[in-house]
Amino acid sequence: MARQSKKIAKKLKPKQAVETQDKQPDKKVGKDYLLIIVFALTLVFLIVGWSNFSPLNRGLYLALAVSLSATYARRHYNLTPTQDLWVERAGFASMIIAIVCFAAVVYFQYFAS
Repeated sequence: MARQSKKIAKKLKPKQAVETQDKQPDKKVGKDYLLIIVFALTLVFLIVGWSNFSPLNRGLYLALAVSLSATYARRHYNLTPTQDLWVERAGFASMIIAIVCFAAVVYFQYFAS
């Protein structure tokens, strides 16, 4: 009975078809208009408000721009696995820096005397 079920399973899903599906690379996502718009707005705010921003605000917007550009690069460029790893780490680190800068800006603006 077990042999017959294995034969039926092989006929339904041949081994070669399963292997070819595993070898196909992940498909890239479509155009990210929202990501591009947010990145452009971040750059506009950074350029227009540069003279009015404190150093923490500047760091926040710069780190946010780096994180958004790293996200865009990972989605749309054919990176090697090593490059993809480094771009992922850079995006993650810049997002952490942006969050820390945001928390510091909020603290100094509203809670510090």
